[in-house]
Amino acid sequence: MREPEKFSEDSRREIVMEVLSGTLTKEQARHVYGIKSKSAILEWMRIFAGLERRVPKDPLPILRNMSIEQDSNGELKARIRQLEEELKLSRLKGRAYQIMVDIAREEYGLDLEKKSGAKQFKDSEKKSRT
Repeated sequence: MREPEKFSEDSRREIVMEVLSGTLTKEQARHVYGIKSKSAILEWMRIFAGLERRVPKDPLPILRNMSIEQDSNGELKARIRQLEEELKLSRLKGRAYQIMVDIAREEYGLDLEKKSGAKQFKDSEKKSRT
């Protein structure tokens, strides 16, 4: 059977504040205040931080959320696979284009690559203004 609690909430808060401020370590606080439990101070920290460990009365909502997350993960993985396939196809198209440009240059003497700073023809400038 558990020993009755001998520390009031105020005492617990004070001990936790001493540990958090660095005045005492958890072990030092245990010895100074005669706390037998090795995890008591950690539990008090969780309680005061609003992280109490409570077993839910109905665990089904938690389980439902977990299954939704797993479904979501499956959808994300499928989307990643789809994007990877699209990237692979795009890289293949880019490589095929580069091969086509190289063949056009070597076989037919055509330069299909866009030149930086190329000037427009005067006729095309007139058409674009009208």
